Amino acid sequence: MKGDYNITQNDRVSARYTGWWADRRGYEGLAAFNSNWDQLRHHYLFKTDQIQTSYTKIIRPNIINEAQFGYRKLGEIGDAQSANTFDKVTRSKVGLGSLGQLYPDGNPLDLIPQASFGGVPSAANISYDGRLPIAAQDWRWNYSDNLSWIKGAHSLKFGISGEYQMNSEGPRSNFGGSFDFGRNVNNPLDSNYAYSNAVLGNYSSYTESSSRTTGLARQAIFEMFAQDSWKATRRLTIDFGIRFTWFTPWRVTDGKAAALALERYDPGKAPLFVQPVLVNGARVGRNPVTGAILPAVAIGSFAPGTGDPANGMVVQGTNVLPSGFANRGWEAGPRFGFAYDVFGNGKTALRGGIGVSKQAVPSAGSYLWTTRTNPPVQYNPQIFYGNVDGLKSSNGVLFPSNVSSLERNPKAGTVVNYSLAIQQDLGWKTILDVSYVGNRSQHLQQTRELNTLPYGARFNPANGDPTSPGRPLPDNFFRPYPGFGGVTYIENSGYGNYNALQSSINRRMSSNLQFGVAYTWSKAMDLTSGDNGALPLYRPYKVWNYGRSSYDQTHVMVVNFLYDLPKASARINNGFVRTAFDNWQFSGIATMASGTPRDVGYSTVDGADITGGGDGARINVTGKAILPKSERTFDRFFNTSVFARPAKGDFGNAPKDIFRGPGINNWDLSFFKRFPLKNESR
Repeated sequence: MKGDYNITQNDRVSARYTGWWADRRGYEGLAAFNSNWDQLRHHYLFKTDQIQTSYTKIIRPNIINEAQFGYRKLGEIGDAQSANTFDKVTRSKVGLGSLGQLYPDGNPLDLIPQASFGGVPSAANISYDGRLPIAAQDWRWNYSDNLSWIKGAHSLKFGISGEYQMNSEGPRSNFGGSFDFGRNVNNPLDSNYAYSNAVLGNYSSYTESSSRTTGLARQAIFEMFAQDSWKATRRLTIDFGIRFTWFTPWRVTDGKAAALALERYDPGKAPLFVQPVLVNGARVGRNPVTGAILPAVAIGSFAPGTGDPANGMVVQGTNVLPSGFANRGWEAGPRFGFAYDVFGNGKTALRGGIGVSKQAVPSAGSYLWTTRTNPPVQYNPQIFYGNVDGLKSSNGVLFPSNVSSLERNPKAGTVVNYSLAIQQDLGWKTILDVSYVGNRSQHLQQTRELNTLPYGARFNPANGDPTSPGRPLPDNFFRPYPGFGGVTYIENSGYGNYNALQSSINRRMSSNLQFGVAYTWSKAMDLTSGDNGALPLYRPYKVWNYGRSSYDQTHVMVVNFLYDLPKASARINNGFVRTAFDNWQFSGIATMASGTPRDVGYSTVDGADITGGGDGARINVTGKAILPKSERTFDRFFNTSVFARPAKGDFGNAPKDIFRGPGINNWDLSFFKRFPLKNESR
């Protein structure tokens, strides 16, 4: 819906509203109860509303100001539609009111716990979205003001713009608790069947999140620019300008977010682990402080009262880490371009340019999906081998958490685009265009797993399990940062490049025919083909990651045409022929493109540990994997005989782009018939 109003000859306002929504109602496939049985009928509403307004003011015939303001709201809504919406899954109304929880404040709706029944085919598991009742919303406000000024040979433009956005995925946690009633031969309470375990209230394990945060974050951008398009001579036009960008990282609004400050981590404060020991020939756990014997399932958990389970973790808002866990500042993006009429006859043009662009909106997932579930904001203690009647008096144990850490002073993601092109008018309404186009990207957001075991760590006798000769202890016992599981470090260290020869020839509609042919010969290279791609910790990037992008296509050709078929009435002119056989068009688009790069993974039947830690191993390639076209079949596209299993301690030699997948040949052809109403003008 759009409206325009001319206030005066020099003043014009306009407003546009767009809205979209989808409301799904039912039992399955919704972001609520995801059971494979009809447990709870629910609804999931996804909607967006957007308003964009503008005001254009002609100050003088050569000076125009354009101002815009907009608002957009996107929502995922799955809240209660009536007072009894959740009655079927409320503890007090289904006989579970006395069950209790470890952290009841996180479950204000008093929803039943989740439950799984391992060993039962197609079991009626109870599972639901950790955001229920869902109230995830994004808000965005934007403003811009641009002034255009034509002064002699200069077309000047100045502007400012701002954007403020808030993002919420909704509270996310295991707030209702989760029972595992599956069969477990090590559980002394096990009845040998999951459903009977549930009836008796005997569980193998129970876990529950200690808190539930809002998950709401905000981020802001402010930009200003100046540019000039200068017609230096009759044949030469020069464009140049610069854009300044300032933006903030994502900041969680309630402050309930945490990240690991590496300089604050102290190995001496790491909690002690429950150790494996043999008692009467059975493998069990032992508290290293008290000597208490525990079930084997507790091996690797923290011994209560030892160390700091949030060792080095810093909550947002302290003076140790900046708000949002990263410092941001001003960024500059200059641009330059030119267009030159080579011979002065308007038939040959040489164009070129270079420009720098900055990524001003960091990926929200790195700030929202991990930092607000890191300790000490949230813990997920586990209880093993118990009965539901004693849940409220039970104490859970903690295992090492997976945490995240962020680069303190990251550089903004930057892309430098450059091109040089020549266009030639060939006559006959046909234009030839040949261009070199390229870009170089750097400071792209990537991740590294800092707690990756060194290569060979599992082979070191010092890391052996005393209860299982020849086998190592669990990885958490000898990680670089004891006390944590994975430590995902988010850094702006990625890079890539694209280089292409792009050519096209286009003929405007003439003599009933219009056509175009475009061909691109290109190469795209990078470390990872997306934000948050994983980089190795021990292997060099250029060896392990750098190669052709997952979207690289060496050759791409697109042909399009539109042809007005000759009118049959030119030969036989009567009403029937004119109606049935005149005004037909034949058109088509054909795309022919190379396949994208593919790699080859592997697994071992015997489950052998090839590297003993590190960034893993790749398969060995002993020859050329690509088969000649004459040897390819439907079920044999590449040569499988050139791959070999790496030996123990061998990293393998395979690159990430071993061969290309099948190419694309796509043809779309259409016939159209026009039916003039009495005459062509209608």
